[in-house]
Amino acid sequence: MSSNAGRVYAVTGAASGIGRATVERLVDDGASVVAVDLTEEGLDWARRVDRVVAVAGDVTSEATNDAMVGAAVEHFGALHGVFLNAGVPGFGLIDRAPMATFDKVMEVNVRAVALGMRAALPRLREADDGAIVVTGSTSGIGADPSGWTYNASKAAVINMAKAAALDVAHEGIRVNAVCPGPTKTGMTQVMRDREESAENMRRAVPMARWGEASELAAAVSFLLSPDASFITGVALPVDGGVTAN
Repeated sequence: MSSNAGRVYAVTGAASGIGRATVERLVDDGASVVAVDLTEEGLDWARRVDRVVAVAGDVTSEATNDAMVGAAVEHFGALHGVFLNAGVPGFGLIDRAPMATFDKVMEVNVRAVALGMRAALPRLREADDGAIVVTGSTSGIGADPSGWTYNASKAAVINMAKAAALDVAHEGIRVNAVCPGPTKTGMTQVMRDREESAENMRRAVPMARWGEASELAAAVSFLLSPDASFITGVALPVDGGVTAN
C-alpha cells in the first residue's frame, strides 16, 4: 500500500499537464485531493473522479488559497500537503518584453506560491509529516535565451522553497521543489508543434526524449509522502539529465 493512502492533498494548476497527472497519481495512491484551477470548465474532469473535490479560482487571490484549504478540511477532515504547481510562461528579450508580462509571471509563479504556503501552513502544523512541493524548473537552475521573465520566476520560487524549508523544518514540515525539464504539457505544446524546435530540445536531453507528465507526478507523489520524511529544502530535477550535462 502506498504511504500516501488516506492522506489529503491540494494541487493547484490541476486542469491539465503536471497538475492533473499529479491529482490522478495521488488518487491512485489512495489519497484524497482538492484540485484547484482557474475555471470551472478546466476542472470538469476532476468532478468525475472519486475522492477529488474541485475548487475554481485565481491562485493569485488569498481567497482562493483559503478556499482550497477550507475545502480539504470540510470534505476530508485534514490537510497533509500541497503541491503548488500553477504557473504561466513568459518569453521575450530583456529590453523588449513588456514589464506587464514580467509582473504577471511573477504574480502567478511566485506570489501565488507564497499565498498557498501561507494558507496551508496552519493546517499542515496539525498534520503528521506535513509537506509542501512547489513547481520549479530547470529554467530556474540555468538560464534560457529570451526566457528572463520565466527564468527569474522559477529561480525565485526554488529559493523561496529552500528558505521556507529552513523556517518550518523544526515543526516537522518539509518544503521541496520539483524541477521539470522538457516535459509534454500544454505549456510546451507550441514548441513541440514546431518540428525543428521539438527536435532541438529532444537532442538537448541526455536521455534523448521529452518527459511525461506522469513522471513528474511520480516525483511529486514521493516528495509529498512520508517516504520522503528526511528530505527538505531540495530542488529535484526531473529532466532526463539536462542539469547534469
